[in-house]
This record gives sequence, C-alpha cells and structure tokens, in this order.
Amino acid sequence: MTLEPSIAPGRGFLFVRHGESTDNARKIRSGGDVDPLLTPTGTRQAHEAARHLQNRLGHRSSGLKLIASPLRRTRETAWIIAVELGLDPEKTEFWEGFRERRLGEWNGLPADDASQRLIRSGVTPPGGEAEDIFRDRVMEAARRAAGLAEADRLPLVVSSRGVGRILGWSEMPNAGIFSWPPAF
Repeated sequence: MTLEPSIAPGRGFLFVRHGESTDNARKIRSGGDVDPLLTPTGTRQAHEAARHLQNRLGHRSSGLKLIASPLRRTRETAWIIAVELGLDPEKTEFWEGFRERRLGEWNGLPADDASQRLIRSGVTPPGGEAEDIFRDRVMEAARRAAGLAEADRLPLVVSSRGVGRILGWSEMPNAGIFSWPPAF
C-alpha cells in the first residue's frame, strides 16, 4: 500500500480501490455497467484498509470526507471504512464521475494480459464507453475531489482499478491505498 497523508489543502485526495468482488474472484472483467458484490475476502480487505488508514492518519482519519462511485463494490467498501473509522457512512457522497468504465460486451472477459491490452487499446467496447470519454469523466471528478482538500478535511475516494489506471497507477491491489496526485 502506498499512502502519503500530507496532501496540501485543495491539492489532492486519498484513493482506495474496492475490496475483492465476486468477479475479481472469478478473474473476469466487470466494468461500470456490471455490479458485483464484495466477497468475504473483499470485506476483510476493506476492514484492513480502514485499520491501515487509522494507523497512518491517527486523529486525522476523523476528518476524512468519503466519496465513492455508485457501484455496490465501492459503496460496500466505503461503508466498511466509514464504520471502522467512526464516520457516518450516510454522509458518503456517490459520484458518477468515479464510476468504472462501462465495458459493454467486454464484461466477463478473462482478466488476463490480452484483455488488459484490449482495454488499454483505445478501442471502444461494443455497447461500452470510449476511453477518452472515460478519461475526461474521471479527471473532472478528480479535480473536483482534489479541490475539497482542507487542512482538517481530507477527501477519500473509493473506486475501481480502471479509475485508478486513469489517475496514474498501473498496478493496484484490491483495497490498496494511494494518494493523488501520485508521486513520480
């Protein structure tokens, strides 16, 4: 896990990838137009991420502002983190801008190198979302979220791997914690 809690006001946010979903466990692709649940492993991972945040942020964790994509796997992860940190999970905001890319007919493909190359190819999936539209949507949401950072209020975005890819992380394990913008 990568975590840098010293984000400047108005300049960034923390990011957590959702815990393992049922499609992750089956090693198949699921975009923003598919809505699998967390597995028991994913639930455990979300609890572990919350404990890691608490250990690293200490009292600052009480100032987290939770933002999640509207998908169940991200909503469940955000709920668990909120409860673990003593935050009101009902105050989590759900932003469409952080929804995973809609993969249309590419949903259900094996989550292997070949399908990853296809997803990164720039080709629009049949019935899915174009890469440039997805990128623009995510980056607009990221700019909005980063602007919410205050000295005592740090945004925490819970979303998916594809969103993380757009934000600059090539590898992100389930329930991995990152800061945006990423350090290069």
